[in-house]
Amino acid sequence: MASQTNLTEEWLEAEHSARPFTIAGGWGTADGVIASPNVDSGWFARKRAGANASALPVVLLAPQWPGLEDVIAVALADDALAVGLLRGGVRVARLRAVNFAGSPDVGMWIAAIVDALQSVSAEASGVGLAGTWVAGTACALAAARREDLQLLVCVGAPSAEIMSRRTAENEDDPMWTSSVTLQLIEQLADLAPLEAVGVFSRPALFVQGAADELLSAAHLEAWRAALAVTGRAGDGVEIGFTDAFFRGVDASGAIDMHGEEGRSLMADAVATWVARTVTPASAARRVR
Repeated sequence: MASQTNLTEEWLEAEHSARPFTIAGGWGTADGVIASPNVDSGWFARKRAGANASALPVVLLAPQWPGLEDVIAVALADDALAVGLLRGGVRVARLRAVNFAGSPDVGMWIAAIVDALQSVSAEASGVGLAGTWVAGTACALAAARREDLQLLVCVGAPSAEIMSRRTAENEDDPMWTSSVTLQLIEQLADLAPLEAVGVFSRPALFVQGAADELLSAAHLEAWRAALAVTGRAGDGVEIGFTDAFFRGVDASGAIDMHGEEGRSLMADAVATWVARTVTPASAARRVR
């Protein structure tokens, strides 16, 4: 296997020189950073050498719901997505801590995402929204409140409407009451993210691990079908031999808990798509 960059270390290096920001609303307070791409690599260097980094679009990486299972795997996927966005040539806004005012609910979470977008858009040439796992599902809902989003990236994002469906085989399974993630998914399903994702037209990318038992190809197809109903297209990428968090899965189904290859492939897919989407030529095509 080829040697790979540690994606978390790459993000931490970018974060070290990032600009801090804070936001507040009825939902609570949050602080975060806005990191800029490395001017010596990626699309930024190839296409806009010498340009002011502040002129680049900012993509908000949506914060995760607190207390979910698989928190470490999700954090690593978030690091990989952040790196992919930076390599694609956009700035990345990431909330480091969200302090909800009281017990959080889904409405407060979506409001925090929308307020963070508003905060970072004040100094940007354009804004986008991205998220992994259930934060990606929340992004679909938040996107319906911002007509001006330049791009939407949902990585490993379940279709809440599909995941919340109970069947005769599992309707009595205790997972429905014991899993924080499934309880959240049911609340998200009530808000119809598949409807929300198609409210406005903008480039959208959906990335999914191809070897996950919980997150089947039906989820990726559902997002793209929801856009197709409105006459719009969504780009989709499946990363082979990886699970929902882009960890490697071998032929026996064993998960590589520490390997970087799957997350690296995801970051590369995001970088390639973002670079293509935010170039001046692609912007001109969208206007036409």
